[in-house]
Amino acid sequence: MIKICGIRDAEAAVAAIEAGATALGFVFAPSPRRVTPETARAICHRMPDAIECIGVFRGMLLDEMRAVAAQVPLHALQIHVDPELELPVTLDGLEVIAAGSLEQVATLPHRRVLVDSPAGAGSGQAWDYSRARKLCEKRPVILAGGLRVANVAAAIAAARPAGVDVSSGVELEPGTKDPGMILAFCTAALTALNEISETRP
Repeated sequence: MIKICGIRDAEAAVAAIEAGATALGFVFAPSPRRVTPETARAICHRMPDAIECIGVFRGMLLDEMRAVAAQVPLHALQIHVDPELELPVTLDGLEVIAAGSLEQVATLPHRRVLVDSPAGAGSGQAWDYSRARKLCEKRPVILAGGLRVANVAAAIAAARPAGVDVSSGVELEPGTKDPGMILAFCTAALTALNEISETRP
């Protein structure tokens, strides 16, 4: 999986798909990258069936997430770990991808987890990606946190994840995606993911 997160317009979505991304992330939590359900729905309806549309939620009630999911044709919900929220494995039939630091998600029962920087969700800070390798050997992990063109190949080699997630690493400024950076990121990530898949037992 190569997920371009924080998609806010159709142009960025098309650029991501043409570059080789396999998933798009739509942020519904407070953020410079926040998108309305109406905009996300319009973009998702234009995407090929093979592209995974994922809603990103943080600090929201389950009923609020349900309301969004009822309006947007999402394939999964990425929900960041919250001590005040009992994180479901599925919500209204949709897979829940648990997101958080390595320590927060390592023992959760979800089919897929997103491992973010210890600095916190959306920090955009790089970290020691090799710390996630043991977890990546056990289950599908989406690697995130500070990834960009310059470090994604090394991060994949160090952690050997099932996929990667990028947002600020392909932006000119918060919320504004750059097609050239998206292409360079996807090219580097795809090459690195193919290399580790060839050496898996």
